[in-house]
Amino acid sequence: MRRLALALLALPACLPMQQLIEIKRELPVTKVVLYQNGVGYFERRGKLHGKEVELRVRPDQVNDVLKSLSVLDLSGGTPSSASLPVEKSGDRLAQELPAQVRNATGMLGLLAVLRGAEVEVDADQGTLQGRVVGVETTQRRYVNGNGEQVSAEPMLTLMANEDQLQTVPVSQIRRLTIGDKTLSVGLQQSLDISRSDGAWKPISVTVRLAGDESHDLIISYIHEVPVWRPAYRAWIESGKGIQLQGWAVVDNVSGEPWNDVNLTLVVGSPLSFRYNLATPHNVERPDLSSRLPQIADAPPPPDVGFAPSAPAPPPAAMEADFGGGGSADGYFDAAPSSGRKMAKSADAPKPMAMAMARQQAMATDARMQAQRAQMQEQMARQEEDARRDAMQRSAQALMQGRDVGALYAYEATTPITVPDRSAALINIISRQIDGKDIFLFRDPQSGEAPFRAVMLKNAKDSTIEGGPITLYIDGTFAGEGFIGRVAKDETAFVPYAKEGGFALNLQQEYRIDELHLVRIVDGRITIQGKRVATRTIQLESNRDKPSVAYVKLPLTGGMELLNPPKDFVRSGGDVYVPVEVAAKAKAEAKLVEATPVEFVEAGLTSQVLDAFRFYLQGAHVVDAIAGPIRELLTAQDQRGALQRDQENLQRQAQILDADGRRIQSNLDSLPLGPVAADLRKKLVDQLAATSKKQAEVAKKLVEGQVKLAAIDEHIRTLLAQIDLK
Repeated sequence: MRRLALALLALPACLPMQQLIEIKRELPVTKVVLYQNGVGYFERRGKLHGKEVELRVRPDQVNDVLKSLSVLDLSGGTPSSASLPVEKSGDRLAQELPAQVRNATGMLGLLAVLRGAEVEVDADQGTLQGRVVGVETTQRRYVNGNGEQVSAEPMLTLMANEDQLQTVPVSQIRRLTIGDKTLSVGLQQSLDISRSDGAWKPISVTVRLAGDESHDLIISYIHEVPVWRPAYRAWIESGKGIQLQGWAVVDNVSGEPWNDVNLTLVVGSPLSFRYNLATPHNVERPDLSSRLPQIADAPPPPDVGFAPSAPAPPPAAMEADFGGGGSADGYFDAAPSSGRKMAKSADAPKPMAMAMARQQAMATDARMQAQRAQMQEQMARQEEDARRDAMQRSAQALMQGRDVGALYAYEATTPITVPDRSAALINIISRQIDGKDIFLFRDPQSGEAPFRAVMLKNAKDSTIEGGPITLYIDGTFAGEGFIGRVAKDETAFVPYAKEGGFALNLQQEYRIDELHLVRIVDGRITIQGKRVATRTIQLESNRDKPSVAYVKLPLTGGMELLNPPKDFVRSGGDVYVPVEVAAKAKAEAKLVEATPVEFVEAGLTSQVLDAFRFYLQGAHVVDAIAGPIRELLTAQDQRGALQRDQENLQRQAQILDADGRRIQSNLDSLPLGPVAADLRKKLVDQLAATSKKQAEVAKKLVEGQVKLAAIDEHIRTLLAQIDLK
């Protein structure tokens, strides 16, 4: 049965495999451009002698290839056409096959559904031809060592001619040829559908060229690819800036290796989309048969819409002259060498000689310790320099950046190889940039501890794409962060840890400033000015070292900064205010914003008076208006003086009223009779004097009110006479 099934699959005359495969030329990939919108641009380049060149693409790539395919013949020729197999869904293909073929499984199943078909059978008993009548199972008896046995034997029945039937055991069939070409082709299509041929087998796009001469071709197209991802490392040394390295992770899942290609990585996302061009698209048509014999109307047309410097060289290692006494391995003995002998004075007493020897030994020991410390410092410096040099050598950027229209691209300086189904890590950035280690208050209102952060300033003509960043400070891992996209001259803050040791207080106050007189109409005064908001940052540090902290504050919409602080950074609707604070000290910084305001007043308020005075100080003063304004200011000054007098009189009246009530109370408490007569008389006289003063004060208050009313009327009259538009 297995031999028969294999023979059936080899129906197309069992030709040799090399005769079934049509060999076409395929150009190598020479250029790859990867974007961050999920597509890649590919170029194939080479010379070809012939009329056809083949592109092999995966089924999920074919739509993008058809949408973007471009063929250039630098030899002067022209492409004539490009073709590919028509792809249909498996369900739709199956529906187009005969029902017998769709349902056939195995030899017996196939013979059962070939009922009525013309076949040719090559069996043990010879070659039989005829139409398939059917397959039935018969009982066959045979004898072996176990006695008589019964087995089921499938038998094929053929109609050899109009009145003759022949049977042949299915087990004896060596070859079966289907005479119906439709069924034979349908069977092969059914087998293709069963193995999901289009889901894994590459599709061949054949480009045909005009003429048989040689062709120097460039074939380009795009298709979907994984986006390339950047990742960064930053080495920070005190006083030496920041060494930034950027690496790109590139995935090759295109289905073929990229050998020595020109690789470009583009920062940015040009618009792109999916569009199905490979699958035939059938439009459902209206059936207008019921309208016969009328002429059917055409369908309407579709609606269409428009939618900062290079890293400083490492300091040279200090050369120390250690003199003698050093061992070959660079270390020194704590005691003098045995080859040296101390000078001995014959005349010196023995205790004095011993003291001198001890002093010399101590001096020698101190000198050798200093030499050892100096040598260790030199070795540490050499180690640091070696690390820095190795780091810089290991991070030589393999790409150069340049502008590509509105985008920015990193182009490989040497050919890059990325095997199929693999990822590559490629260095795209290696340079010294401006930056420093700081503290960052991202939300000063929350009371949370600040972040340790790195402030990076991108002063180069390139964009740093967003990605993870690993930070090393003074050679030690400090933390990880994420850096967003940083364009030229932009500054980024990268938090990498949290640390306390600070107390922050934020205060805010408002005032109206720079009042300008705009218009006066019917006594209504329009004034423009600035509403000034001042936010004061008070920072107290408990750290043992000086610190620089940046405080993030939101900007008020429509406001402008007045005298912005030095080294501040603005990012969209936020501003980062620097505060430098010494060790165990306090510091303060201010952010002042101003926004234009306009308001209307109906009288001489303090803001109107300020606007009048500011107007008279200006260069464009109209005399017809300046005179009444000066008179208004004079009247207002008089009114102010009178108002102050009235307030003093009111306070006097209150005091006199209290004195009168006190004197009257004392009179009421005196007993009747001659004993208290003198005291009563004094109190009566005091009460009369107080009443007289009250009357005088009351008179002055009334007179003052009359004067105030007259001044107010005068002010209203003057305002009515001023017409400023």
